[in-house]
Amino acid sequence: MLPTKQTERAAVNATRAFLEAHECVVQEVDTGNDYGKDLLVDLTEDLEITGESIAIQVKGGSSFCRSGKWGIPAKSTDLRLWLESSIPIFGMVHDPATGNLHWMNLSAYVREEMRALYEFGRASKQVNQSANDLPGHFVIFPEHQALSHDSWPRFRHAARAYLERFAGHSLLNLMDSDPDKQESAVADCFALGRGDARALLLVRQLIERLSGPSLHTAIQVLSHCIPHPDIFWHRGNWIPQHVKESVSSSFSWNPHEIYHMIQEVNAIDEPGKWGRGTLGQSLLLMLLADGDISIKIPDAVRIACAADETEVAALMLYVYQYQRTSDSVPGKDVLDELKKIAADNPKIVNDRYMHDLISAVADNGWVDIF
Repeated sequence: MLPTKQTERAAVNATRAFLEAHECVVQEVDTGNDYGKDLLVDLTEDLEITGESIAIQVKGGSSFCRSGKWGIPAKSTDLRLWLESSIPIFGMVHDPATGNLHWMNLSAYVREEMRALYEFGRASKQVNQSANDLPGHFVIFPEHQALSHDSWPRFRHAARAYLERFAGHSLLNLMDSDPDKQESAVADCFALGRGDARALLLVRQLIERLSGPSLHTAIQVLSHCIPHPDIFWHRGNWIPQHVKESVSSSFSWNPHEIYHMIQEVNAIDEPGKWGRGTLGQSLLLMLLADGDISIKIPDAVRIACAADETEVAALMLYVYQYQRTSDSVPGKDVLDELKKIAADNPKIVNDRYMHDLISAVADNGWVDIF
């Protein structure tokens, strides 16, 4: 059944009544000026306006439920509006039979998920389609997102968290002294970066400013931009190809970055931290994405030795020999190069990792770091 003026009016009334019951300030947009925003909403705290504003597109009627799933049909113009709106747009669909209100952050969907979900679907079905802007489609709302008095705090938190990301404030936390805020900002960059490569490029450029859990999260996030055999790809972590290419092309590491990342991962107190499916593996794959990594490692070794991090220096040389043998350099030549680097950095000569590396390359010609 197609929506009627009555069902549309009932949907707007129900949405407005719910929001006002939860102390929001609601301004209804004149239907004569309908441009995809039915309500303008100011969130409040203790009856005070917080300055946090969202727009809501309201729909109502059983026609917005397809195969048991609620949602909104969107044309290309709708998608563009949700993408380019100066304030976030949320969608709400009113079920006249039950009175339930189902919701979704439409701006977040377009900015952070839509392209990734589209490409994930193509990859899963191996469909060869153009990568042009998405055509209109039925946008399905998450099943668990129905508004009620009990779920209102979750909606308000989701709106405020997105407003912070939307305004760019959360990105500033990449430079915060609070490690929890830093780590949260990196996670926000992953969400934003699925639609805009610049968010992930910002993480990459600040890699030396991150440490501990925030750096660990950054490595995991950035490793999604390169081929990775041990990432289980799904709708929630798929990154569009054009974003991957833009970010991975920036993986030209300088010696200080190489030292910093290896030192931080090596400091993790966990067994097998360099094995398959670990943070160490993700870092190694990122380093090897730099075709010139073997040229830079000798300088990184000197930096590590100057800091008395001989184990870190030796670990770098595992990467060095792996890349050199991958470049078809004979094992004997690689062994000579390792011995020369060790002679230039005598602190690592007696390191156990270095001793094991020299022995393995002498016996086998190379060492598989994976």
